Amino acid sequence: MNNHISPNKNLLILLITLILSLLLFAGCWEYPYPPTPPATSTPPVLPAYLSEIVVQPDTMDLEEGESQYIVSVTAYYSDSSTANIPLSYCTYYSYNPSCATANSNGLITGISTGTAAILVIYTEGVISKNDFITINVTTTSITPAILSYIEVLPSVINLSMGESQAFDSVTAYYSDSSSANIGLTACNYSSSNPDCATVSSSGTVTAVADGSATITISYTENGVTKTTSAEITVGTVTQNEVVYRALCVGVGDYIQGSDNDLNAPPYDVDRIGQILQQCKFGISNTTFSNITYLKDWQATKSNILQSISSTFSGTDSNDISYFYFTGHGALVGNTSYLCPADMTSLVDSVISVNELENALSTIPGTKVVFLDSCHSGGFIGKTIDKTIISKEELESFNDEVINIFSKAQLRGLLTTNEYKVLTSCHYYQECYEIQPAEGDPFGVFTMALCDGCGYSGSYPADTNLNTMVSLQEAYLYVKDWVFSYGAVQDVQIYPNNSTFTIVEY
Repeated sequence: MNNHISPNKNLLILLITLILSLLLFAGCWEYPYPPTPPATSTPPVLPAYLSEIVVQPDTMDLEEGESQYIVSVTAYYSDSSTANIPLSYCTYYSYNPSCATANSNGLITGISTGTAAILVIYTEGVISKNDFITINVTTTSITPAILSYIEVLPSVINLSMGESQAFDSVTAYYSDSSSANIGLTACNYSSSNPDCATVSSSGTVTAVADGSATITISYTENGVTKTTSAEITVGTVTQNEVVYRALCVGVGDYIQGSDNDLNAPPYDVDRIGQILQQCKFGISNTTFSNITYLKDWQATKSNILQSISSTFSGTDSNDISYFYFTGHGALVGNTSYLCPADMTSLVDSVISVNELENALSTIPGTKVVFLDSCHSGGFIGKTIDKTIISKEELESFNDEVINIFSKAQLRGLLTTNEYKVLTSCHYYQECYEIQPAEGDPFGVFTMALCDGCGYSGSYPADTNLNTMVSLQEAYLYVKDWVFSYGAVQDVQIYPNNSTFTIVEY
């Protein structure tokens, strides 16, 4: 085999090599590719760490024996985030434990007058942060008891001409429910009819001539003056016999729908009736001559107003008339209403406060009014112009009743007539009814009134044990009973400090 390469063939190889080199060079020039950058690593994300804590408040004022929790402990972190720390996660240390202490739940207690610093420590992981709260402890302030009213015994005295008799006692009652006997010489006295009876500075009444007189007794303590009175009869003055009548209304079952129905009113009417039936007034043990009841569907608007007229017909200025209502109340605009059984969405279907007062004002004598009603439930939605009324918009139903009664006397509509009123609550509160596990349902206000006035056979509201429960005694008993029961409703009274007897046994 001949392995010799001819010159022509060598030239051909050289040309091919040159062409391939040019093509390779041209390809690199036509399509240049950038070099791949070197790989880089992402910086690690460090966890947020606790940077500080802030305790609120930074200062707390306490009285001796008073306790108050720290409001908050806030943790601040390195990434600008925050978190509320449960108080029990912290540790507390008092630098003056004889002044103030802190328990493990962040409750600070004032021990004695002075200043203490409470150190608050919070640990998260291996990091602990702290803050301080300054505690200022002062001596417990004692609110002095204020004179509320006074009571004289006896409040009725019958004398023959020339006869004299001193009052047995004058008792002062205070805002802290305490009482004290007042020396007779510490009081001031005046007689409405000195031609009939006079009174000395020591409280001795002397009969001058046949007739009647009112002795006014006043007592002043720490700038507060309270008065009461006693009725004096000299000789054989004939007076008309006092007649007691009552109308008791309870609406639980409303005719239109059942959403607004109540359970207690029919039973409460019976309870009030029992209390009134047990009454025996005066030395002649006078009982109620007439007690009328309207329950549920019987208690329509027209029946209530007609029953006021018929029940109290024939009364004179010496008589005493009782009106009791339990059920819903409503408010449209600035006018308050009692809700009868046939209440509808029309405003003329309910009884306005003015309508009630106008009906009662035609009755001579004294009117005793008990109202157990509130603004709870769905009855607000039945008003003519609104479907809901906030508590801030409500005007006091009970206060408005009391105001109208008092203004009625001021405007001269009632010259010899008087109102004695107890209502169950303020405008912004609900009145509660209870369904016990055993027994019948009851309204808290009505049960409290009945309990104090003989419902269980005793009369705990008769605090002075004179066999009579005055309006003021009933008010104080009912107010305390309702409070102790846990119902948030403040009983209202008109007039204040009245010694008028509402129940006697």
